[in-house]
Amino acid sequence: MTNDTSRIKWHAVDVAAAQALTSITSSPGVIYPIGTNALPLQLQAMPGIASYYASAYTTGQPLPIGVTVGGEMLAVRTGVAITKNDQFVFGTSSNGQVCFAGPFQGYGHHLRSGQSVPVHSLFNQTPFSTKS
Repeated sequence: MTNDTSRIKWHAVDVAAAQALTSITSSPGVIYPIGTNALPLQLQAMPGIASYYASAYTTGQPLPIGVTVGGEMLAVRTGVAITKNDQFVFGTSSNGQVCFAGPFQGYGHHLRSGQSVPVHSLFNQTPFSTKS
């Protein structure tokens, strides 16, 4: 994981993904399950997508590049012997476009299939995490 946030590439999201993400921002800190059909289109093609979660930060984090980071997303992918938990962040650009960046890898990125961890333990591991 890099701490040089200026090198992170941001991607615009489609309308359905933007609506799903902005709908959760009224309750910061709560982790919401979201239907995988509301993943940003760029992520829907990842193999084995099983679950999708998102959580908003209490306070947005403005970046010098014109994006305000608003929260985190978690895409859970399952395979035969392994589960991958990919972390992303979402935000809003200066022109109002919802966007995302990642993936970031932290605790619980790779788990043996069937291994259980609390979903909340898979959040707050990005360069933007509030760690609160």
